[in-house]
Amino acid sequence: MHFKTLRFEQPESGVGLITLNRPEQLNAINLDMLDDLHNLFYRLSTDDKVRVLVITGEGRGFCSGADLKDPRIRQDAGIMFSSAAAHLVHIQKRYADRIVELRRLPQPVISAVQGPAAGGGFCLALASDVVIATPRATFIASFANIGLSGGELGTSYFLPRAVGKVRASEILLTGRTVGAQEAERIGIVSKLVGESDLMNAVMETAHMMLEKSPLGLRLTKETLNQNLDAPSLEAAVELENRNQSICCFTPEFFKAVERFAGKK
Repeated sequence: MHFKTLRFEQPESGVGLITLNRPEQLNAINLDMLDDLHNLFYRLSTDDKVRVLVITGEGRGFCSGADLKDPRIRQDAGIMFSSAAAHLVHIQKRYADRIVELRRLPQPVISAVQGPAAGGGFCLALASDVVIATPRATFIASFANIGLSGGELGTSYFLPRAVGKVRASEILLTGRTVGAQEAERIGIVSKLVGESDLMNAVMETAHMMLEKSPLGLRLTKETLNQNLDAPSLEAAVELENRNQSICCFTPEFFKAVERFAGKK
């Protein structure tokens, strides 16, 4: 499959690597990238061979958000910006839908952030399951800085769950830059590593995931997604109970029990 704005590779069995590839624009998301991501996410949603997905950016930036200079947007500005309704359909939902599609992927997603993650780039990182970053990484909810609402593309959903309401409010209302060390301390970043160690750390985490059973890995992500909004403890436990009973009848579980019994 050919892509205009990104690369997709499988550096080793079970691992998919997405590289946003517009380095001159700090990997800003234009309409072509939205199309590429949609097509790739659709393909990955039914690809059992890719069990862990990594997202990173080419060059010195992870992703600087929406490309406000996109020629396709300027060319069709008369339609896309003719009314709030037209903007909602042609621009807003197209960007937001990529975040929803990313979150719905069955594979655990690791974001490898080596530089600025601003606007929509920040949202890509927040929608990931694991974020590994270098000291050069920065995170900016830049929407309020250009006259927009601070809540966009899921930030008002993901950020309070990651850092708490008070911290999320301050970050979204001010639009300030969150540095790498602060991001790790407050829970935006899972792990901070040296620049030369980034992909090694990412692959080490991916390998640990690949050691798990395919069904167990998938159901763990599904459980985390659904139980973020569980209406009660009882509802959360019921989903966990279902998943564990299903997994107890897989070959991987029986082999694990036999290994454990052998050690005893």
